[in-house]
Amino acid sequence: MPRKELFKRYVLFFISVVFQGIAVALITYADIGTTPISSANYVLSLHSDFTLGDTTLIFNLMLLLLQLTLIFIGDYKLKDHAINMLMQIPTCLVFSVMIDISTNVLTLVLSEHNYVLSWVLVVLGTVLLALAVSMSVIASVCMVPGEYFIKLFHPLVKKSFSFVKTFFDIFLVSSAVIISLFLTGFTEIEGVREGTLFAALTTGPIVHIFIPRLKDRLTKLISKSPITPVFIKMSA
Repeated sequence: MPRKELFKRYVLFFISVVFQGIAVALITYADIGTTPISSANYVLSLHSDFTLGDTTLIFNLMLLLLQLTLIFIGDYKLKDHAINMLMQIPTCLVFSVMIDISTNVLTLVLSEHNYVLSWVLVVLGTVLLALAVSMSVIASVCMVPGEYFIKLFHPLVKKSFSFVKTFFDIFLVSSAVIISLFLTGFTEIEGVREGTLFAALTTGPIVHIFIPRLKDRLTKLISKSPITPVFIKMSA
């Protein structure tokens, strides 16, 4: 791949990461749940001095360590995954910083919001998240830590990527519920509500609506010869 094209693809990917951070902030700030992969991080941020961006960064760095462990456990060659793993470090930083910046902006602009506005934020955030995921799929140069972990893990358990992804999301949401109950003395569940269910059920279908409509246009901007994406991410 020409360097100029590769550069454009990475620019598109990191724009998608920025949008993903904004989307997570919108959904979370609505206060009727958050995305499945952010649910446990959000609960931990409520009961610590860390922001959601901080806990997200820590979580993603832990996933990087798990990826490295899977490479040594599985029949993988480190050199085949080194670049992808290294690129996840700036990805984690940009994603986490954008979550906190967007949350601070929302706090200034929308100090108070009702239930209807909460749903507007969730829908807007979910559509933006799907758009961002579609852009990263079309860029086809890198994956966020959660997806890359699944990419390495699913062959080891001999299950499909989508099956492991679904199980992983369920595990994270269940963990958020358990952690929340434990930290609140079994009085309430935080971070997992109707907004979480909406984001989980609709992000994937919206991605599949966006990709065919964006692929040709974006590919013309970054490449003379379209490259078929090697993966499809369903949520963030």
